[in-house]
Amino acid sequence: MNALPRLDHHTELHAAPPLWQPGRVLARLRDHRPGPVHIIDPFKVPVTEAVEKAAELTRLGFAAVILASTDYESFESHMEPYVAAVKAVTTLPVVLHFPPRPGAGFPVVRGADAVLLPALLGSGDDYFVWKSFLETLAACPGRIPREEWPELILTVALTFGEDRRTGDLLGTMPVSTTSTEEIDRHLHVARTFGFHMVYLYSRNDHVPPEVVRHFRKGLGPGQVLFVSGNVRTGRQVTDYLDSGADRVGFAGALEHPDWRATLAEIGGERSAAPARPGSGR
Repeated sequence: MNALPRLDHHTELHAAPPLWQPGRVLARLRDHRPGPVHIIDPFKVPVTEAVEKAAELTRLGFAAVILASTDYESFESHMEPYVAAVKAVTTLPVVLHFPPRPGAGFPVVRGADAVLLPALLGSGDDYFVWKSFLETLAACPGRIPREEWPELILTVALTFGEDRRTGDLLGTMPVSTTSTEEIDRHLHVARTFGFHMVYLYSRNDHVPPEVVRHFRKGLGPGQVLFVSGNVRTGRQVTDYLDSGADRVGFAGALEHPDWRATLAEIGGERSAAPARPGSGR
């Protein structure tokens, strides 16, 4: 893992990618028909299985493939061939979603089309709220030639329900749903700073559909609403889409031998979702 360089006023920094410039991956997440997105854990799922799943996701017309994990080691050496193998069988954007680590920021590798940069607004540690963004810009551009940099998707990430694992690792507190006061504060930040995406996640429970509806109404046109956590059926996907989600992530539902049948049920055809209030659709 590359260490953060020591900076002074004589330090010549590599040119960073344009943080605020939307790219083709974000455009696809915005404009592609709302629906499910499969999340593959590359530190749990063998690459041969990931390749088979990526090919099937492509056939089904998914919007993207997300490679994500809370835990990772030897990121570059493991992920570069993994990403290359997945890219070899799919035309879908391959998006990375991993937490940052102090001293290096968010991990990136050649070949990825985009990286989610989550601002954990519910964290008590400023590093995971915003400092990791700056550290990434200082540490990462020298790792990959500028023309090969993945697109950066600025994301507000919020957790719901009891989640000690994420709390211990990233200092997060679950968002209160007893009223809309805290949710409205997060919505204000997301809109004021022009975040590309809002990612709602529950590790051990479910994001309430009424919370999804409230976020959809409060977000601006073009801001993608992503919901994930314990999604295991097509009915759940449809309920979240009907509540205003643009993307519904699912991961563990396919971590079994009969994953093709489950994928067909989750990712099958469904009637068009209703127009999103404030989405511009």
